[in-house]
Amino acid sequence: MSVRLDKMQATYSGNIESVLLNVDLENGAITTIGGLVDGKREVVHGATPVNVSAEEVLLVASPEIVYESDKHNILDFVNKAGKPARAYHYAVGDTVTITDNMITGTSVKNQYLIPENGSAKLKAVATLTDTTRFAAQVLEKVKLYGEPATRYKVLKH
Repeated sequence: MSVRLDKMQATYSGNIESVLLNVDLENGAITTIGGLVDGKREVVHGATPVNVSAEEVLLVASPEIVYESDKHNILDFVNKAGKPARAYHYAVGDTVTITDNMITGTSVKNQYLIPENGSAKLKAVATLTDTTRFAAQVLEKVKLYGEPATRYKVLKH
């Protein structure tokens, strides 16, 4: 669905990657990065996390451009497989809002979001363990473009 970059260091410092996705992903999804794409100077391969205890996850958030506004709206935007997408490196303290369809389970204020192996979505959990490199705390439940959404703050990356 959608994402809002409330306060992200990467939007100011330019810590952004161009990732070539192997599957269609909505904004608000997460990805990991692999090596450079052959023949491309600054495009890296994006992939679904397979080892969340060690891999860095990035936030997929490309500009939401809708070309046929009479047929589609911003909520229909999808980053297409085989095309470069924008992905942001997280920093501790970043705050982001994503629509709830990008979360596995139900997020609850003051609980947490973590990545899980094999998924491009963050997972809602009640308590944290040291099994993931990334963790975020749910700040509040809100609406984003009229859809249920979760605002979170990055605790570790």
